[in-house]
Amino acid sequence: MIAKKERTIYNLANILSISRIFATIPLIICFENFVNDEKYIYYSIFIIIYIIISDILDGYFARLSDCVTDFGKIIDPIADKVCFMVVLIYLIDKYYHSSYIINIFLIFYILLSIRDLILITLNIYNMIYKKHVSQANNSGKLFIFLSSIMVVLFIYDINETMALLFYAASVITMIFSTILYIAEYKNVRNK
Repeated sequence: MIAKKERTIYNLANILSISRIFATIPLIICFENFVNDEKYIYYSIFIIIYIIISDILDGYFARLSDCVTDFGKIIDPIADKVCFMVVLIYLIDKYYHSSYIINIFLIFYILLSIRDLILITLNIYNMIYKKHVSQANNSGKLFIFLSSIMVVLFIYDINETMALLFYAASVITMIFSTILYIAEYKNVRNK
């Protein structure tokens, strides 16, 4: 008889997820110093690259080492949200006195907060009453991917037209992925 491998929360995948949360501290310092010193722009690029690569690798390592844990399913999206919210807050501040009539990042932040509140509530319900922890689905991953490109385009003022197109695509995939997540949570609840 083959013994079942014990999964521990102390694994490389979870360490990478937690490290992303801590990576926001130097990222905030970089954002605060963009205007004063151009080298902080380059530092921030390295930090953002680390955040993106660690996000890709944590899931890969979890599956490779068969260490997918409920803790990992929870900490990974939390780390993503912390990183993303830090960047959004920076963009809200950056575009506070812009040529836009309304602050599009404040709207994005509010929509994302409502989405996360709904999904967290449904996930907590399923964890408590159904002993089920959901994982990210492909539509959620697409939303994060498009949003990541969008914020990078805006942070570094690369191409405003392209950035606005990715903003629109991000909002659409946010809504679409939210609908799919709610359907998934309802399916779990009805079992």
